[in-house]
Amino acid sequence: MPSSADAEREAVATVLIAIERSCLDAEAAFVERRWADVSTCLGRQETLTVELRELFARAPHIAPERDDKVAQRVRGIIAYRDDQLRRMTAYNADIGSRLESIGKMRRFSRAIGSGARPTFFDGQH
Repeated sequence: MPSSADAEREAVATVLIAIERSCLDAEAAFVERRWADVSTCLGRQETLTVELRELFARAPHIAPERDDKVAQRVRGIIAYRDDQLRRMTAYNADIGSRLESIGKMRRFSRAIGSGARPTFFDGQH
């Protein structure tokens, strides 16, 4: 019969695997620009992180501060998520810059399109 420590360790491992899977799912959704799925994955990660925190509170001997294997997995997840956040932030900034340029061009087009047509386009010169 497994001990409670084994069950706690198994619960932590299950949540860590679920977070890692959610990170991979978020990555696939990000690459494919499926924003609703990215949001769903991030929400799932948040829920799983809270669950993991609660598991560590109930079983402090398995917490990253006391278990090197758990610490290594948690550091890997944090590094992966930090990289995703950095790339998503860069993508957001790039899209913002592109939208700003499009807006400038539209304002310019409206400004020159609101008056009389230039004569050099009518073929008379």
